[in-house]
Amino acid sequence: MDDCAIAGGGAAGLMAAVAAAQAGAKVCVLERNSALGRKLLLTGGGRCNLTHGGTVEGLVQAYGHCGRFLRHALHIFGPDAVMRFFAERQVPCTIEQDGCVFPAVHRATDVCRTLYETGRDLGVQYLYSRRVEAITRIESGFELHTTGQTVQARTVIIAAGGASWPQTGSDGDGWRLAKEFGHTLIPPRAAVCPVVAAESWVGQLQGVALEDAALKSTIGGKKIAARGALVFTANGLGGPAVFDLSREVTDTLFAGRGPVAIVTDLVPTLTIEQLDAELVAQSAAHAKRRAFTVLAGRMPRALAMLLLSQIEPSPSLLAGQITRQQRRKLTELVKSLPLTITATAPLAQATVTRGGVALDEIDPKTMQSHKCPGLFFAGETLNADGPCGGYNLQIAWATGVLAGRSAAQLAASLSTA
Repeated sequence: MDDCAIAGGGAAGLMAAVAAAQAGAKVCVLERNSALGRKLLLTGGGRCNLTHGGTVEGLVQAYGHCGRFLRHALHIFGPDAVMRFFAERQVPCTIEQDGCVFPAVHRATDVCRTLYETGRDLGVQYLYSRRVEAITRIESGFELHTTGQTVQARTVIIAAGGASWPQTGSDGDGWRLAKEFGHTLIPPRAAVCPVVAAESWVGQLQGVALEDAALKSTIGGKKIAARGALVFTANGLGGPAVFDLSREVTDTLFAGRGPVAIVTDLVPTLTIEQLDAELVAQSAAHAKRRAFTVLAGRMPRALAMLLLSQIEPSPSLLAGQITRQQRRKLTELVKSLPLTITATAPLAQATVTRGGVALDEIDPKTMQSHKCPGLFFAGETLNADGPCGGYNLQIAWATGVLAGRSAAQLAASLSTA
């Protein structure tokens, strides 16, 4: 009999396996795919945004609804501990200007391999193509029924992920297992995802990107804001700035309180007065060029042309012909472009799942179920999510370590009882 069986060989499951084995437990990881870490290998565009630099309290605030629940786990295994863990295993990390932490080599494969090899060297057994179909209680612990094999363990950690990127095998299996033990499931929905806009003109800008944009909205009396790269899609917006805002937007839309009005600042590095002065100077310097050129240095041509068409339909308007009133309208559009969000992308297209096992049914000090002693949870199976930028992998690492250590400790006490 194993001390700990882990359902899921993703980020949370792999880290939980290492933590449990380091604590002396005999560990088995059951992975439904033929390889480990399928979703982990896709994170950060394959670069693997490991965590986000900063203090624990800063992270707690950034996590919002689940921050308080995660506080203890973050104190146990926060960003500094994550970077130290990988650095000690020849995967040094770099912190970028925005706080995002990546492996210095920018390869997710190195991260996945390090977790696997560390676990292997500690005696962790990895079983592939083993989807956990059911978990039952037995006198000595649990029995996990998989495709082709039954595994017995004193404790179980469910780390099977959410339902985003289902092509990686993350399709909500962990929730099905949790519900068998009476756990409440907060309805899953898309987070850290593109959004759909009501304005038809956005489709004309498909593929147009800005390196820096600022978005803001007021939802339920609460002001929210995000800043970062922005990409226009066939029917809306994507990119890090939108991904961060989508966590709040998805809740509002899911509750039927949409649509959501947002305002986009396309040039957040300038005040409206500075932008106006720049437009005056550009109009004078390039008086005989087409009007959109006054914005050419600030944004892609397609976006500049579309904004000009909003104030003057004639494409023949020259820069020197822009009136004061037109310039005022243009600066307002650039600094406060209104958009109406009617939907988020489907959950299958989201980076992260919002929703999952209700947190009030889990002990934040151990990640153990309040409903079933010996059953633990880690990672995206929980109703815990964060913004774009390494926050969600940090949840996986922290809850994985805490669940692994706690499960090992409980298993040790049961084996000697």
